Amino acid sequence: MSVELPTRSRLSSARVRTAREALLSAKAAALLQPVREVMCEPTRTQIVRALSAGPLSVGDLAAILERSKSATSQHLRVLRDGGIVSARRRGRAVIYSLSPSPMVEATCEVLRQAVTMAAAAA
Repeated sequence: MSVELPTRSRLSSARVRTAREALLSAKAAALLQPVREVMCEPTRTQIVRALSAGPLSVGDLAAILERSKSATSQHLRVLRDGGIVSARRRGRAVIYSLSPSPMVEATCEVLRQAVTMAAAAA
């Protein structure tokens, strides 16, 4: 009993080749890593949204998010390590703002689109 395997057509091979070429390079994937850390964690997404309105202190962010300063600081550390936010000291307070980079701007745009789409669906 023999089973005939389907032969791969030229179209299928071209599609596979095109799809393979569309995959992210290691360098592109590395650029996306900080964005993944924002988009895949709801609290960090909310921090980025809040900071898109302007710089805020850890205390302000904690109050806005209704979380402890400690928990908020841990999320900010991840965002700072990923280059998403930057910190500056003003007296005893640490003020956080979004870093000026194309990937951060793209992330903010995706979040703005989500807000717009949600409002339109309501």
